[in-house]
Amino acid sequence: MENFLKNKKLFFLDLDGTVYIGNQLISGAKKFINLLSSFGIHYYFLSNNSSRSKFDYVKKLSHLGINVPTDRIILSTDGVLDFLINRNIKETYVVGTRSMIDMFEKAGINSDSPSPQYIVLGFDTELVYEKLRKAALFLQKDVPLLATHPDLVCPTPEGPIPDTGSMLALFEKATEKKASKIFGKPNIEMVQHVIQKYGVTPQEIAMIGDRIYTDMELANRLKSDFFLVLSGETSAEEAARLKKKPALIAKNIGEIAEKLENM
Repeated sequence: MENFLKNKKLFFLDLDGTVYIGNQLISGAKKFINLLSSFGIHYYFLSNNSSRSKFDYVKKLSHLGINVPTDRIILSTDGVLDFLINRNIKETYVVGTRSMIDMFEKAGINSDSPSPQYIVLGFDTELVYEKLRKAALFLQKDVPLLATHPDLVCPTPEGPIPDTGSMLALFEKATEKKASKIFGKPNIEMVQHVIQKYGVTPQEIAMIGDRIYTDMELANRLKSDFFLVLSGETSAEEAARLKKKPALIAKNIGEIAEKLENM
């Protein structure tokens, strides 16, 4: 661990299932973040969860005792908005929460267009059948579908619940249409601007998360080290079956903090 930290200049931390679950801060999360600060290591929070805005995440983290500015939060929604803005897209139909829709409207993008250029699917925790019906009909008219992220489930204190990846499967079954583009982790473009900002090499970056197919896959694509925590989606049994092992497997982020503290 000591050699590992000496070479690290930038950490990317997943949120749901890694830093907190639901409204519960995972034990040791605050200690770990404080240790990064004491080592002078830069860190950013990454979330594929598109049900909230950056302000919502800053507010939630503050309530949990972690104070960060909005520019330390990178969301899957950021990539979608950049994609649409760069193409001057103004008309969309968004299947998402009020908070997500507000982000589109603030960017000057109509989220409930009768003639959308794109359908955008996010983690809609306010989902009603009418949204599914309208989106399915647009899909059958060959309106392309964008998805904020591929996560199948979102961890909660009670257990995993359906996330955007599961909703994508529903649309595919109902319409035989797939998303033309999926944003968020594990796409490198989600963090490329931060890497360029600090001019760091892959060996100087580390990713911490609870998912194999998003968090670990992002680290693999970056050719950076990955710390897997077993506090979210991935179980110890699933971790044991991995052919390519993470740099570290820990019970939770607090266990990593203890290892750092006792170096």
